[in-house]
Amino acid sequence: MSNSIIQAQCVEMKELNHLFIDLEYTKEKNTNFNVYRSRSFNQKNKKYLQLEEIKNALLKADKSKLKYIYLTGNNSMTHPEFNHILRLCLTYCSVTIFSDGSCINDKKSRFLKRVEEEGTNEIIFKIFINHYDEKKNDEISGRGSFRKALHAITSLNKYGFNPILTIKSQQSQIEDLKDGFCQLGRKFKFETEEINFSFIPTDINPQITRQTCPSPKDWNLDCMSSRLFTKSGVYNCPALVNDYRGRCGANLCDFSKKCYLETEKCSLCKIFGQQMYVNNWG
Repeated sequence: MSNSIIQAQCVEMKELNHLFIDLEYTKEKNTNFNVYRSRSFNQKNKKYLQLEEIKNALLKADKSKLKYIYLTGNNSMTHPEFNHILRLCLTYCSVTIFSDGSCINDKKSRFLKRVEEEGTNEIIFKIFINHYDEKKNDEISGRGSFRKALHAITSLNKYGFNPILTIKSQQSQIEDLKDGFCQLGRKFKFETEEINFSFIPTDINPQITRQTCPSPKDWNLDCMSSRLFTKSGVYNCPALVNDYRGRCGANLCDFSKKCYLETEKCSLCKIFGQQMYVNNWG
């Protein structure tokens, strides 16, 4: 009797260059990386990562190989120890902050610029915004999300930051969205060059066939150079937070460098063969 079991493809992490740190907590499975997950930040709640836990985790990482640390969670900046965590991470390498724009205003932007100037590493912002039209964006991300994100972008721009727009969209809409955001950028005087866009496709364009997809030997996936550190353990990819199929260990001292591409999100990555969440420059 032949063995008909189909095994998911396996890829191996080369080295840990990109470390994501999840500053939010949820009991339930997260089905969307671009979704606000928890508002339960207070000193009594120990269900989110503490400063000491992050400090211990970073001691286990190879500082010489880390290129970027990413603080994830739409409202990660409401973490009560955020400023201490940010300063700690900046002693290792440049830091990218994922945010929906909450807590980012003129005063906060000015403060963050002073923090950045304390050392030699850079603070980079990835702001979640899904459409250049306010009504369409709010239908996707919730009422008021467009103005919140736009205010954050213009505030950061005022103090010399060059935020990246992180946009989840169908692949067929990417060019239209670029044009729309370029017009919005000209109106509100913020940059919209290629480096300012980070598109996360939500579908597979039918025009992409097996013949045009990169072969596995040409893949450069997030899971091949990054890991996500959370309260509940280590995951292969920020898109798989709280998905048991993406969990690869309990801490940064003991996690698997191999992962199996068995989820729907993994299928999308295989089609494109490229990184979705990390900074792929420099």
